[in-house]
Amino acid sequence: MGMLGAVKRVAVESLTAVLVRGWSLVSPPTVVAERERLAPSDHLQRAMNLIMPLHTPNIVARATLSQLLFRATSEVFAGLDNVGTIHFARFDIVDGNLCMFSVYDGDFAAYIRDFVSSIGNVFDDIVRQVKDPPRLPVREHVDEFIEWVRARDAFQMPESPVDLLTRDVETIPRDTIVALHRNPNVQLGIYRAYPGFSAAQIRDGLS
Repeated sequence: MGMLGAVKRVAVESLTAVLVRGWSLVSPPTVVAERERLAPSDHLQRAMNLIMPLHTPNIVARATLSQLLFRATSEVFAGLDNVGTIHFARFDIVDGNLCMFSVYDGDFAAYIRDFVSSIGNVFDDIVRQVKDPPRLPVREHVDEFIEWVRARDAFQMPESPVDLLTRDVETIPRDTIVALHRNPNVQLGIYRAYPGFSAAQIRDGLS
């Protein structure tokens, strides 16, 4: 029974993989990233989950990257303060990827433009450590850089994915399955502790 169960499981997984790949080829992308679904607002926190595979994810490359970030800490903090719409931002190394996770106010493209204007020179050194870096310096190729970031920002599922929460996996809609197949890195939800206040208002309130 154990052997038959294992064979059945492998067969089901193989058929599922083929089916989902076929769906992905023929189905239009009906699940739109949360970032694109929402109208820009100065008082709505938005998330960016930028995932950048390192071109050589060994200990030397990680140490070099850590040194770059530590040396640039003061400049990065000052630049992010100047952007003025960022609630928080951090750099992580996760499974061979350099990740920048941040929460900001307003429009995605405007956020990236302000980010480049404030610390674009620092980011040039950082992205040289990742696979397929953008054209440098990023300050001279801002529109290209915005699309580069957009392509590497984890896909954001709708904030109330009712179908994922209330259905058995066998009955999840096809478009949800296709979205998960096409996007290996996915944000499933976000909690906003103070959604009605911008970073500027919070700073003003805290003096």
